[in-house]
Amino acid sequence: MSQESNRLSDPNWVWGAFIIAVAACKLDLPPNLSYHATRFFGLNSGHCRAVIGQEVSRAADAYGLDRNVYHAVVQVESAGNPRAESRVGARGLSQVMPYNAKRCGWHPDRLWDPTHNVRCGAKILRQEIDRTGNLKDALTVYNCGRINCAEGKQYARKVLSLAKKLG
Repeated sequence: MSQESNRLSDPNWVWGAFIIAVAACKLDLPPNLSYHATRFFGLNSGHCRAVIGQEVSRAADAYGLDRNVYHAVVQVESAGNPRAESRVGARGLSQVMPYNAKRCGWHPDRLWDPTHNVRCGAKILRQEIDRTGNLKDALTVYNCGRINCAEGKQYARKVLSLAKKLG
């Protein structure tokens, strides 16, 4: 039996984890610590906008994206709502479709975690930039799945306009 499974079956460890999770929710901890502690236990962290902004910036940096562009993607996609769900089923801050979770090596349920969602969205956008060769076409594909899409082209213009205002 692995050390991990021993720990998970140890009532003292489970009780300690519960206490940490409750403390993270109830105490006045720094937002970043509270967010990640509650995320670790699969609890709703309250999704502090400042911390989510940091996570969006980290995801942009991790995949070599312009921070303003990626913040604009999140704003246009979900208005910063981690629980956003589109009429076609796209999930979370960056509105990743459940079938695209595979591109990140994840189960679709992980898309409800704000950090995983923005990381997956950033990875997909980076893949599309690399594939299409330019940001405008990548944003078009990110939005509607193909380059020849009027709605996607309008989306790309909207994101780029907002990114310019943010910068």
